Amino acid sequence: MEIKTGISLQTKQQLSQLQVESLNILAMSMMELKDFLQNEEIENPLVEYTSGKEEAAPITYKETERFYNGTDRDERRENELYEIEDSEKSLEDLVNTQLQWEQIGETERKIVDFCIQSLEQSGYLMIPPKDIAKDLGVAEEQVEEVLSMLKELEPQGLFASGLEECLLMQVRGMDEEELLSDIIRNHLQDIAEGKISTISRGLKISSAEVRKLIHVIKNLNPRPLNGIGGEKAQYILPDVILEFQDGQWNIELNDKWTGNLQVSDFYIHMMETAQDEELKSYFENKLRRARFIMNAVEQRRTTILGITREILKRQEDYFLGKGQLKPMTLEDIGDVLEIHKSTVSRAIRDKYLRVPSGCVLFRSLFTTGIVSSDGNGDVSRNTVKTKLKELVAAEDKKKPWSDEQLAGLLQDAGMPISRRTVAKYRMELGIGGVFQRKDG
Repeated sequence: MEIKTGISLQTKQQLSQLQVESLNILAMSMMELKDFLQNEEIENPLVEYTSGKEEAAPITYKETERFYNGTDRDERRENELYEIEDSEKSLEDLVNTQLQWEQIGETERKIVDFCIQSLEQSGYLMIPPKDIAKDLGVAEEQVEEVLSMLKELEPQGLFASGLEECLLMQVRGMDEEELLSDIIRNHLQDIAEGKISTISRGLKISSAEVRKLIHVIKNLNPRPLNGIGGEKAQYILPDVILEFQDGQWNIELNDKWTGNLQVSDFYIHMMETAQDEELKSYFENKLRRARFIMNAVEQRRTTILGITREILKRQEDYFLGKGQLKPMTLEDIGDVLEIHKSTVSRAIRDKYLRVPSGCVLFRSLFTTGIVSSDGNGDVSRNTVKTKLKELVAAEDKKKPWSDEQLAGLLQDAGMPISRRTVAKYRMELGIGGVFQRKDG
C-alpha cells in the first residue's frame, strides 16, 4: 500500500458561531426565548431587558374550550399560557377539551370515554377495535372512526396500539418520513442491538444517513403520557395567533409578554468617555453582542411571520374548516422565502399556531402530496386517507377488500398509491387488515 501526500483545493461552507447562535434563537420556544433574554441582561451590562407589561397567566385546559373550539375569547386574555392541569382527571381534561363535542353523538361519546379509561400509563390503547365494539355493543366501524379522531390529538402518539404505531404517528410530515417509517417498521430491534450495517444494507443508504435517522427516532417520545398528571405541569403557548374578522386575516406573533431588549444609554456614555483602552474594548465587545442578539430576535420574528403568511396562503380553507389540508413541504415554504428548508424546520420546532378552528402544531401542517392521475395537481395524504376510510366503510363486510383492491379503487378515484402505502395509511387510521374486518 502506497501513501501519497498532496494538496487539493475545495470549497466548503461552514456556519460561523454567530450564525449557529442565530439559528438557535430562531428555534427557541417563547418560554426559552424569555429565559434567554433574561440571562443576557444578567451577563451583559449594556443590555436592558424590560419584561412584558402583562404576564401570560397560566390557566388549565378546563378553561380553554373556546381555545380548541374556536369560540369567542375574553379580550383581557389575548396572550395566554395553556396548562395541562396536574390532577387525576388531567388526562380526561386533555382529551375532552380538544374534541369538538357539539359534532360528536352519544354513541361516539361512549366510545371516547371507554378509550380514555382503557389507556395504559404509557398512553397506548392496547384493546383492539373489535373488542371495544363487542364490549360496548356498537359497530366496529364506529370505534375505528372515533379512534382515528383520537389519534389526531396532542400529544402525538396518544391512543397508539403500541410502540411502533406511536413512533409512526410522530414522524408524519417529517422530511425523511418514508425512511423513518421503514426503520420503525422493520429495524427497531436492529437499533436496540446497534446493527447499523444491517439497516444500511436493508435501506440501501449510507451508515452516516442511518445514524442521522436513528438520532431522530431516539428523540421521539415512546410514552406520550409521560409528564401528564405528574408533579410538573405541562404548558402550551400559541406562538402565532391567526384571527379572521370581516373577511380579513390578522397575523400576530404572540411574544409581547416575553419583553424587549435595548441598549443601556448609561453604559454607552461610559464607553464613549472611557480613557482606559481595555475597558473601552470590553464595552465595544458587549455592544456588538447586544446588537447581534437584538438583530437575531427581530430576524426570528420576521422569519416566523413570513412562514405563517405562506402557510396561510396554502391552508386558508383548512383553517376555516372548509377543506382538507393541502400538500405542503418545508421546501415549498423555503423556496418562496428564499431560505433553506432546515431553517424552516428550526423556525417551526415545537411551535403552535392558533387558528379559528383550534390550536395546531406547525409541524402537523406539513404533508407530502400524491400526484393525481387526472392531472389536476396533487392531493394531500389526508384526502387519500379520508377516501380510504369511505371505501372501507362502504365495503361488503363478508368480503372486505384487500389492500391490493383498495389501491385499485383509489387509483380509479385519481389517487394512485401502492398497496404498501395503502397498508401504511390503513394502519395509521386504526383500520384492521382484511381478516380483521371480515364479518362471519
